[in-house]
Amino acid sequence: MNKPAAKTIMPMIGVESVDEVRHFYVDALGFDHMMGMVGKDGKLDFCTVVKDGARLMFSRNLFSRSHGKTASGKTGSDKQPIEIYIEVADIVAYHDQLRKKTSVKITDPLTLQWWGDKTFKVLDPCGYEIWFYQTVGEIKPPEGAKIV
Repeated sequence: MNKPAAKTIMPMIGVESVDEVRHFYVDALGFDHMMGMVGKDGKLDFCTVVKDGARLMFSRNLFSRSHGKTASGKTGSDKQPIEIYIEVADIVAYHDQLRKKTSVKITDPLTLQWWGDKTFKVLDPCGYEIWFYQTVGEIKPPEGAKIV
């Protein structure tokens, strides 16, 4: 019996302030706000953002379940142990657009990777590193590398 293939994976990421993260992803990175829910205190409990079909959900409920600490036990702008890899339609145009924004810190420049993707990285306010990529070439492993 064949099972249907998954069409979308949406990470659910715990953050301290959904409002702050939503602002960064929508206003700085150009994601679209898809949906959110405001809590009794007037702040977002969760929200979903989307860019070129890639969806991310941010939730303060997940953050509070971890007793106010991130997965690494750190807070603030420390880099988190999870990185997010998001495909975009035009990597060069998107990189150039973000490079002009003072609110976006590009942590790795536009680079052609050996696996055929052109990438660059951004660090979000919670310390999650986001890789943006576009496949532009063939896989060319480093000499001596064993690919399985």
